[in-house]
Amino acid sequence: MLGSRTGGDTLDRVRGPKVASSTRTSTVGGVVHAARFSLRAAFEMQATAAATLGSPMYATLHRELADRYDDDPTAAVLRDLLEGRSERPVHDAVVLRLAGAVHRLVLSGAEPELATYYPSMGGRPRRGLVDEFLRVVDRRRVDVDVALDQQVQTNEVGRAALLAGGFCLLARRFGRPVELMEIGASAGLNLRWDSFWYDTGHSSVGDPHSEVGFTDVWTTPPLLSPVTVVGRQGCDIAPLDAADPDARLRLLSFVWPDQPGRLTRIRAALTIAERVPVAIDRADAAEWLTLRLGDRVAGTTGIVYHSIVWQYLPSATQQTVTAALHDHGTRATVDQPLAWLRMEPAGAVTDLRLTSWPGGHEEILATGSIHGARIEWSGTTS
Repeated sequence: MLGSRTGGDTLDRVRGPKVASSTRTSTVGGVVHAARFSLRAAFEMQATAAATLGSPMYATLHRELADRYDDDPTAAVLRDLLEGRSERPVHDAVVLRLAGAVHRLVLSGAEPELATYYPSMGGRPRRGLVDEFLRVVDRRRVDVDVALDQQVQTNEVGRAALLAGGFCLLARRFGRPVELMEIGASAGLNLRWDSFWYDTGHSSVGDPHSEVGFTDVWTTPPLLSPVTVVGRQGCDIAPLDAADPDARLRLLSFVWPDQPGRLTRIRAALTIAERVPVAIDRADAAEWLTLRLGDRVAGTTGIVYHSIVWQYLPSATQQTVTAALHDHGTRATVDQPLAWLRMEPAGAVTDLRLTSWPGGHEEILATGSIHGARIEWSGTTS
């Protein structure tokens, strides 16, 4: 990964020597962390993550591919395509890249037989899925190989429901318009968060007529209140244009096929993106943020934020971003406060953590799932 991970689930490709065995580490919120492990282990771990995160189709698919991977003749095409591609196949999302490459072919209409197994195309997962999946990989080997070089991009819109509580809190706390600065913004869908609708049953914010709405994702809700956004900017090392059909297909391909709610939501968010233009800079996170923090909008609360990004940044980038935030934080005033809001894995969940200046106070505001559901607000409401 070089600079900034994109879209919430993006990892840059790293080629290296073939790895036959590995050291395994922990699964955090459905995201597995490890330095090195075998490709079979990568399939096994992704199967576990899919089961945990509500995709029985991918759980079954990845589990059977793991069982076949080492010596089954039908999996020879996988060994040919994947061996030597990465020293860290889970960290580099090799399995998700493969699944996305095939899903893209299905969504494009290029593989109608396999589409009969995919709920995203009106199909039904059933016996024979894995055999047909492997036949498509073999038949479309060139297309799959090219797609394996592309980063995973989900730009998960569900995370906006967790972030929204933090944005509202900061607007109330400092009483000022906000300027948004997102690291790893992908297509910038969550930079349009205030064009979505959020209703906890006790408070609400956003556009009540929006195509994207959140009403049942909180187990313990935050206090939602009006936010005035006067600036929205993002960076990504490989940004996607939400108006580009190929980019839209790529985003959809990384959403798991048996999760129709997520697919519907991202399609709706892409529609909103057509009405709400946002420019995403192609830039390294550390370099971009250093420049942006030096060019703030006067009289606003600057909010630097990211979701499921930090763990994939190189340590040097993490250190530079942290140092820049703390440096500018020491110069923040009540007239121009600064906040660092981040949704990142924390044990079996993700947490929403906030550091704000003046003062540099750090607090955990909420926890939730990696896709933004089951949100439990635990922080202050003021």
